[in-house]
Amino acid sequence: MKVRRFARFSWMALALLLAGAPGTAAPAQGEPGSPTDLTLAAAVTLALERHPALRAAGYQAAAAAAGVDQARAAFLPRVDFSEGITRSDNPVYAFGALLNQGRFTQADFAVERLNHPDPLTNWRTNIAGSLPLFMGGRSLLGYQQAQIGHESAERGRARVEQEVIFGVIRAYSGVLLAQEAQATVEVSVRTAEANLAAAESRYDAGMVVASDALAARVRLARLKEEAIAAANQVRLAHAGLNDAMGVALDQPYRIPGRLDLPPLRSGRLVGLEALAHEQRPEYRQATLEEQRLEKEVLRAKGALLPSMHLMGNYEINTHRISADGQESWSVGVVLNWNLFSGGADRARIVEAQASHQRATALRERMASAIALEVRDAFLALQTARERVAVAKEAVAHAEESLRIVQDRYENGLTTIVELLDSETALTAARTNLTRTLYEATVGQARLDLSLGTLDRARF
Repeated sequence: MKVRRFARFSWMALALLLAGAPGTAAPAQGEPGSPTDLTLAAAVTLALERHPALRAAGYQAAAAAAGVDQARAAFLPRVDFSEGITRSDNPVYAFGALLNQGRFTQADFAVERLNHPDPLTNWRTNIAGSLPLFMGGRSLLGYQQAQIGHESAERGRARVEQEVIFGVIRAYSGVLLAQEAQATVEVSVRTAEANLAAAESRYDAGMVVASDALAARVRLARLKEEAIAAANQVRLAHAGLNDAMGVALDQPYRIPGRLDLPPLRSGRLVGLEALAHEQRPEYRQATLEEQRLEKEVLRAKGALLPSMHLMGNYEINTHRISADGQESWSVGVVLNWNLFSGGADRARIVEAQASHQRATALRERMASAIALEVRDAFLALQTARERVAVAKEAVAHAEESLRIVQDRYENGLTTIVELLDSETALTAARTNLTRTLYEATVGQARLDLSLGTLDRARF
């Protein structure tokens, strides 16, 4: 008996100790595995640091910068070093090797030695250099094309950054939407429970038939199902936000706040299309591609011109690697000019011209598509903001309607059907308001994205 009492006392003491210990009832904020508050600005900052798409765009820009360095090298001299050994009894080789080594003698003019020389070893050390003097403008054009490519890659990175920011705003708003939808369902569950209690009370008093309570129970069961789905939707929305930020899907965050109508930054459509053409990175990319291909046409025409190089060569030839060899050098200018290539050069010019014309047409098409996108985003935002005002009125009317119907039902002046209909209408009105606030928030971000003004400076 004493042992049993002591064991019971020990368990109670342990439970009290655990309950009173700080940080055991609920993990403190900032501990491993504990969700931390995450604002929208912090989410955007985290995405700009961690998102793989931005890293990929950065690598692409770095590759384009390296391409500029490669193109710049075309203006500089090229120097090559080579070291080789050859052994042969080929008459021509043997004759030339002896001369290059500085070991040719009068005896080597003997016919027998000229026709049947002994095997000869030659170590050859060579340093060769070349400097382009004239390339028909192709080197300069290639360098300019590389610079254009680098700028285009940077513009591409800016566009990816804007898309990442938009994705975070949309996902963050999606979490708030899911959380508020869950809260709406939970309120509806409590309302349905109150209505069920009222129906059962009136049934117990003999004032209504059993179908009233059954209908209220069915409504409550349906709302509990919706609550389960809403909770899962919150989990999915959190995973979607983590994906938009480029972090682990299971990383816990607590998203504070509620959806609210964002401030209107663009009140009039006039001038927005021109602003988008100035700000959109991909439109600038299309313009740069047009310029790059225009220079490609000039490069293709430059291939019809000759090229000229300054050449230099220094070499040492010896029969043993340890022996002093014979030095020699040469300097010259080489002119290369293709006179006929089967029409390939002309065909390349036509190809480059067609590619340039295609780029021009695509840029013009993009200009129209951007203007339409801006107009669509502007009108969609305008519609969403107007719907928010209407939805707020609808919620107020639905709340008042439910209050009146509840009073009437409790006084036996209406049916359970009207009560449940009023409750359903209020839930629908609240859900619609949350949805319109989400659409207005995302709509503003979408308009900013279509204008090309959604960048990190805003956060």
